[in-house]
Amino acid sequence: MPRWLYFFLIFAVLAPVLNFFHVPPLVLFIIAALGIVPLAALIGTSVEQVAEHTGERIGGLLFATFGNATELIIGILALSQGLVDVVRASIIGTILGNALLVLGVSVCVGGFKHGRLNFETKPASQYASLFALCVGGLLLPTVAELLASRSHQTLIVERGELLSDIIAVCLLLGYIGSILFSVFHVGDKGDEEVDPVIGARSEVAITRLLAFRHAVAASATPHKSGVLKQIDDTVETIKSTDIPDAKPQAEKHTEKKTPLWRAVLLLTAATVGVAILSEILVSAIEPLTVVLHLNPAFVGLIFIPLIGGLPEYFNTISMALDKRVGMVLAASAGSSIQIALLMAPVLVLVSLFMPKRLDLVFSIVELAVLGITTFLFSEITKDGELVWLEGMLLILLYAMMGATVFMFGS
Repeated sequence: MPRWLYFFLIFAVLAPVLNFFHVPPLVLFIIAALGIVPLAALIGTSVEQVAEHTGERIGGLLFATFGNATELIIGILALSQGLVDVVRASIIGTILGNALLVLGVSVCVGGFKHGRLNFETKPASQYASLFALCVGGLLLPTVAELLASRSHQTLIVERGELLSDIIAVCLLLGYIGSILFSVFHVGDKGDEEVDPVIGARSEVAITRLLAFRHAVAASATPHKSGVLKQIDDTVETIKSTDIPDAKPQAEKHTEKKTPLWRAVLLLTAATVGVAILSEILVSAIEPLTVVLHLNPAFVGLIFIPLIGGLPEYFNTISMALDKRVGMVLAASAGSSIQIALLMAPVLVLVSLFMPKRLDLVFSIVELAVLGITTFLFSEITKDGELVWLEGMLLILLYAMMGATVFMFGS
């Protein structure tokens, strides 16, 4: 985390204090947003430290889980106040925000910096399959209610709520299955096991080249300066290659990992802080939207997910700049999947104890964009390579959805 970001931690402390004095919503909004920035950076730093112990896939899973804790807390608080429509819109908005906006921006910035971004296709294929399950779980209640309404069936609302409860349990089972698969198959050949092998080979190559250089330098071979220069150039090329573990052995031995308990403690504290500040932001959004004349669907679908997902946006882009595409997919697509398989079902079941029930009946516009997103994600990731153009396509689809909801509501 850059040192200058530590200065912004003062806003993380100032926002809860000002919240008790009922300052103008615009001021509170700005201060809380500034306070989230350093906490988001701390989340990224702590997850990176955890990933040193667990590997990139588990690290990405932890990042997505802790990032979504903010949305889950906001959703439960909103349900307690009876804001069911806002919660329902924020579920879809968070899914699409991660899968379209976050992934799109990350691919764009990563593609501009590194050109083509390569990654392992197996995890991406699993994400696409889980996306299909998400679409089915979120689409079926809406289709069933529409058909029941057209045929004038009775007890539509009651049966819709029961169907939502059943599908919520099925989605939770899908989430548990994906977690078990990630944990027990993390040892499969993947990105985190390929890089160390390549790094070890690079170190062996450098060692052999340096030994050969020493022998050439000590010999009486004529014109050996040209040979020595070629050896030096080759060593520098290997050392500067974009392979995370291709470092000199001495340098690797001097590096010390942060203790796992300290990284987990920092991750937990930063996530709790983000959740608190996000709640303050949400409380300031409603009066602002009244002044700006924004419709509730736009607020729930676009605005609230943007605020609650700031930590994920910040850190996923940083991962793309470091060319860690596996972590980018785990933190963006994986986060969207966790929203559908974990957060949405949990909120549905929690609403059993709330003033109003939450069902999984969404608008046609929201479900249409979700279906297109699933198809587009599958298409751009099936070749194991991403370029900035594909990132721009995701951003444009998100912009078209936002314009549609802004002009016509949900």
